[in-house]
Amino acid sequence: MECNSLLTAEEINEALERAVLYQMLSIAFYPPKPEAQEFWSKVLSKFADGEKSGSIPVDYIDLSVEYNRLFVGPGKLPCPPYESVYRTDRDAGEIGTLMGPSVWDVKNRYAEAGLEISKDFRDYPDHVAVELEFMHFLCSREATAALSEDKENWRRREKEFLEIHIKSWVGVFSDKVLKSTDSQFYKTAASFLKEHIDDELAYFAE
Repeated sequence: MECNSLLTAEEINEALERAVLYQMLSIAFYPPKPEAQEFWSKVLSKFADGEKSGSIPVDYIDLSVEYNRLFVGPGKLPCPPYESVYRTDRDAGEIGTLMGPSVWDVKNRYAEAGLEISKDFRDYPDHVAVELEFMHFLCSREATAALSEDKENWRRREKEFLEIHIKSWVGVFSDKVLKSTDSQFYKTAASFLKEHIDDELAYFAE
């Protein structure tokens, strides 16, 4: 695609579909909320292997307990949801710990895109749900900028964030979730996440 070309209707729809998928995944890895229970059950029904019809019930209490066990604590987390924990391009003594250079780069990229993390959000900016929500935002902006050359700016941001940040750890994170839980919801969410990121990497490789 040339830098001065405009997106076709098909490409606009594609960007919007990618935005929706990122949004769904982001919601799946944020702390559970009762009002999203119906949404979760429909998502699970759509992506669970072998499901033929109807929605799969999602118990909010059970989901909250499992979310805390996997991603919050107390104690050692089976699946830390933070990019910095998985980065190996750090000093040896810092590998496996929170914060680090990748966190500051993530924050800078949010700011450069015109975003800032809500003061009500009391977690780290490299949380998996936040990074996925950022990709949702970028894909949405690509679609709304479809009739201007600015769309290339958003596509560039998507590709860079995917390759520099998400690619480096989300696959390993997804594998940890799959090995650490019996929750059908989180198994499905992790499988879908891994598959979607693989599809995104292939999409940009083309």
